[in-house]
Amino acid sequence: MSAFLRLACMCALACVRGAPAVSDAPDPCVDAVGAVEKALTKINQDRQQGYIFSLHHLSNYNQAPHPKGSAGVIYFLVMDVLETKCHVLSREDWQSCEVRQTHETPVYGQCKAFVSISQEQKDVRLYSYRCRMRPAPASKIGRLCPDCPSRIDMDSEEVLKAAKLSLEKYNMESGQPNYFALLNITRASAQGGFGMFYFAEFTIQETVCANSTDISQAPNCTLMDCEFAHKGLCKGSHSVARGREYITVSCKIFEPEAAEKEKERHLLGGEHGHGHNHSHTPPALPKRPLGTVVYLPARQQQASLPPLPDSPPPFPSFTEEGLEEPPVTLLPLRFPPKECSVAHSHSTFIQELFDEDLDFNQHILN
Repeated sequence: MSAFLRLACMCALACVRGAPAVSDAPDPCVDAVGAVEKALTKINQDRQQGYIFSLHHLSNYNQAPHPKGSAGVIYFLVMDVLETKCHVLSREDWQSCEVRQTHETPVYGQCKAFVSISQEQKDVRLYSYRCRMRPAPASKIGRLCPDCPSRIDMDSEEVLKAAKLSLEKYNMESGQPNYFALLNITRASAQGGFGMFYFAEFTIQETVCANSTDISQAPNCTLMDCEFAHKGLCKGSHSVARGREYITVSCKIFEPEAAEKEKERHLLGGEHGHGHNHSHTPPALPKRPLGTVVYLPARQQQASLPPLPDSPPPFPSFTEEGLEEPPVTLLPLRFPPKECSVAHSHSTFIQELFDEDLDFNQHILN
């Protein structure tokens, strides 16, 4: 055998020995990312107030087999989230909702949750969650956009006036059969220029009064107290400039969730008139998860303040599933960061908010 041939054979053998082994083992990151997306959907569905959260980054996770062997996996998830422009009343999918941009004062934070997912990835159960959110610092936004609207207190007199006047304008122009009343102010900002502009976002609910009710009697209108009452989200503004008053408003009314479910039941059981000689018996509701959302003030001096104390969401209880309560060591709550992440936002500004905030960049529970 020639020297050249021997060298070629040796190189080929080295390549074979050096080739990486192909593993058929499932990628745990794929399951973790799927778990965090499903968990965030469940969190948004459970919430009754505020704006829908969108996933920015899977910060960390841990997992353990479910005590009921065939039930799948229990996940403890730590996810960085961003507030979107969609209100939870809309029941929209978080993946289709737009995240607020820099000039709109983003609200960012972190959710920690326990969730179980069956082996078929179909049955998802949210046991508990805890979210902490805060707005971006005004000083940081001001450096990038000095002329942008600034976030202000939602209970200020000017904001309440903007909400009141814009709601009156909506009721006069909407063509809705019933009068709508103010529920909650959800965001407020102000902007200067050739006049002072006040902006308010607020939720509204249908009342028992006809829309033709005299405005002086509107405060006496009670909210429609039934699951079929319509609610909505409005964006209004009020300003006085050059001796003229300006009022703008736009509202989106949401179809009640109960009405959608009732419509489905009617279609499945055959159409019948709404004289209602039949009863509406809703199915038994599953046990709701234990969840909280806490809003923190903006962090103005990121580096100088220590992180705020935090606690995990309640540990899952499996007694209702016919299982004995497992020990807390089932799923360790302290763990090193894993090399598994997914980011849904590529904004440098947003990433800086998380990197500079000691409350959200530790990756483990305090």
